[in-house]
Amino acid sequence: MFTSIAQANSREFGTSLDEEIQSQLDNPQWLIAQNKKRSKKRSSSRSKGVDLLTKAKKLAVDKRYEESSKLLFSLTRSSRYRRDSSQIKYILGLMLMEMGLYQVSSFVFYDVINGEVRSGKTTRYLRQSLGKLSFLSNALDSDVLLKYTISKIRVKDFPREQKDLFYFRLGELRLKEKRYLQAAKIFSRVEQESPVYSRALYKQGLAYAEARQGAKALASFDELYNISKNKPITDTNRVNAILAMARVYYQNKKWDKAIEYYRNIPRDTWQWHDSLFEQSWAMLRSGRYFRSALSNFHTLHSAYYEDIYAPESLLLRGMVYLFICRYDEMGKVLNLFDRVYKPVEMKIRRFVGSASTASYLDEIIKGEANYQAGRRQKEPPYNTRLPKLVLNKVINQPNIRRNLNYIEALSKEKQRMENLSTDWRASGIGQYAKRVIDKRIVSTKNVVAKQAKNYLRGLKSELRDFFEQSDFLKFEMISGKKEAVRKKIAGKGIEKKQITDEESRDFFIGNGYEYWPYQGEYWLDELGNYHYVGVQACE
Repeated sequence: MFTSIAQANSREFGTSLDEEIQSQLDNPQWLIAQNKKRSKKRSSSRSKGVDLLTKAKKLAVDKRYEESSKLLFSLTRSSRYRRDSSQIKYILGLMLMEMGLYQVSSFVFYDVINGEVRSGKTTRYLRQSLGKLSFLSNALDSDVLLKYTISKIRVKDFPREQKDLFYFRLGELRLKEKRYLQAAKIFSRVEQESPVYSRALYKQGLAYAEARQGAKALASFDELYNISKNKPITDTNRVNAILAMARVYYQNKKWDKAIEYYRNIPRDTWQWHDSLFEQSWAMLRSGRYFRSALSNFHTLHSAYYEDIYAPESLLLRGMVYLFICRYDEMGKVLNLFDRVYKPVEMKIRRFVGSASTASYLDEIIKGEANYQAGRRQKEPPYNTRLPKLVLNKVINQPNIRRNLNYIEALSKEKQRMENLSTDWRASGIGQYAKRVIDKRIVSTKNVVAKQAKNYLRGLKSELRDFFEQSDFLKFEMISGKKEAVRKKIAGKGIEKKQITDEESRDFFIGNGYEYWPYQGEYWLDELGNYHYVGVQACE
């Protein structure tokens, strides 16, 4: 995850770390006071200071980052260099970046920015620190410090080569604040040549969609698709653009267009499962395609997806059976819903009713460990109080997933720090670094616990609503059965056939498929290729 910052600087900032340090070394007079009336005693002490700083710079050029960082940190604590602390701290931040201590260095750069803003200065160290903080925020995928910084500075203070990233992060903040049109306008300022342009386009489309401006949202997503259409069909930007356009059409109640776009999602992408479910909703809302929707549900409810939390899809399947008067099949689906989700609801209710904040955190950490073990096809190392499908749902919520990834990055940084020399770890900068990382880990874990708590409470409430809907569907099913029996007694509504007369499968055979009836087994290559051949049983 962490590359040499010298290489990263060449790509992101147009100069290498060695060149930055060498430029400082070539101008050793930066620390010399300009007041010619200073006392000889002050002059003497400052001369010694120049020697210490020059030594720190030479250590940096020689790639002796530990020694340089220790010396620089001691200089930042000296009142003698208070007015020159920005440059010393900036170089210290560069040292920490080279050592792979991204989080620690981000705090140092933030300190430079904060000090400059408080003093009303606009020096090159403000701009350079803003650039580095943007880079680090992107590398750590954390905007904790950047969002505070953005609120304090002017756009013109941001380094030119980093303004696209500045606009992208600022747009994200406005999107979180639900200031959608303002967010969309900010995202539009990101240049096409920027590495974050595609992400900005996607977020701009989301902002317009949230603001109910469907035409503008479609324009953003269409542009994202056009710049990605020559890439592999599973390219993330390409797939996200198609899925986003399908959702906008769904939002605008253009069901057939939504279905068309949903069908273009490749099945070997992680978005496919969600797109199949959303496509089924569009089919139901259109009042047509009931058989196609039931074909989708046979895939969604296969054994391959038994660990996915999807209670709504079972209710939707039951609803489709209700519309075509297939009450026996409807009863089976509702029984399956009860069998799977009643124990789930009970466990969530008990957990939410008794768990402490520490318990939430412990459960999430265990769930994450089990999830990662499953991805590596290993046995889960922990037993958990919540079911697997619930924990997988919780930990993959975007805000929780982002924080879990951030905790992992901090843990790796802590490990790198612990691999440094004992002398460095015992020094002032070593102790400072340890405090920063430990506090960030604890703080982020507390945030994760609160997020999980709120989300699980939402799931609990949602499941309660789903069970009410299930009871309503059962009532409608019983009423429908009674009506069917009444008609049968009266000699009406007698079913004459169970499956469609359209028995020809020449289309599928001609396109390289084989056809045979489903007999209770699921095969991976069959997912998405099931075809419901039952017919509507209503009079």
